[in-house]
Amino acid sequence: MKFRLPESANVVPARKTRVLRHLLARVLVCVGLVAAQSTVIVHAAPVAYQPDMLCGADMPRPDRGAVGNEQVLRTPHGSIGYYRFGQGSPIVMITGYRATIANWNAYFLGALAKHHEVIVFDNRGIGKSSAVNADYRIKDLAGDSATLISALKLKDPTVVGWSMGGMIAQQLALDHPSLVGRLVLMSTMPPGPRAVAVPHDVENILSGGSGATFARVMDVLFPANVEQEANACFRQDMFIPAGYSVPSIPADVTTAQQKLMQRWKLDDHAYARLSKLTVPTLALVGTDDEVLQPDNTVVLSHVVPQATLVEVKDAGHAMMYQYPRQLAARIDTFIEGTPPVEASIKAVPRHHATARVAPVSALCRSDCAATHQ
Repeated sequence: MKFRLPESANVVPARKTRVLRHLLARVLVCVGLVAAQSTVIVHAAPVAYQPDMLCGADMPRPDRGAVGNEQVLRTPHGSIGYYRFGQGSPIVMITGYRATIANWNAYFLGALAKHHEVIVFDNRGIGKSSAVNADYRIKDLAGDSATLISALKLKDPTVVGWSMGGMIAQQLALDHPSLVGRLVLMSTMPPGPRAVAVPHDVENILSGGSGATFARVMDVLFPANVEQEANACFRQDMFIPAGYSVPSIPADVTTAQQKLMQRWKLDDHAYARLSKLTVPTLALVGTDDEVLQPDNTVVLSHVVPQATLVEVKDAGHAMMYQYPRQLAARIDTFIEGTPPVEASIKAVPRHHATARVAPVSALCRSDCAATHQ
């Protein structure tokens, strides 16, 4: 079994450290599973897409068209600022840690809106989405999503969650199964014992900590071979409708989101419940994700019974910026090929929350095969 660092002059020492840490974690996962299991299922090779970073190209994108004004839904727990555009079956987009509506790639949303009605919104405490309580959990954010889906009377929506948004989407399907037709989990993390947390240095950068320049954020969101393009193109490709002022992220929101992700990693009960979920699920992850390691999504694809795993070669955490049209097409194909199924779940006794779940088989990816030979 051989691992190599990316052959790039742009692999700075900090990136080398992260890559080595990622490879070590992968080896440990593989070794542990081989020791615990008699057989290991090897995954197919990751999907390879042609680079598609559009860099402000003169192409249709909803934020340069008639998306209308930002709407605001008033709820007992605060307000929710949202946009809806496009026609067809509904897709609800849940964004991630310290992210806003603007952090979605405009071309990715535009490609989805060709065949679907797309709903994007800010999480509580950000922009026009207010919060009445500064201490909240993933469950509360899932409740906000459920409130929006119900208020808009969406039928069998496909729920797309990116990063922390994927955690919210999982909780939404667990707590409000009748409101979810399909799940698309992008670059995210499962709850409980199998989760691999965000490395501290990466979290510091994404949290706006010491030395968190725009270039360093791009460094952790994208692979080294596309960093130059990302630095030039990211801002141009953000979804910023006319009249939308990109909000700053309040310090109390950063703290609240950090805490809720820490709690998510300790939620063994939610992990046990995922195995009872029946909603069709597409799990997408980039092979070069340095924020939430790909093994997180691999775990999800095995815990959720109806999940399909797609690993995208040479893609980072913000892979929708690298491959906006290809990922939208993959989601389209998933929606067309999977009739909506109510996300029913079977009850899991509460005492399971304190019991460690047995190792999940078949977590090794193809590069772990050598350890089993």
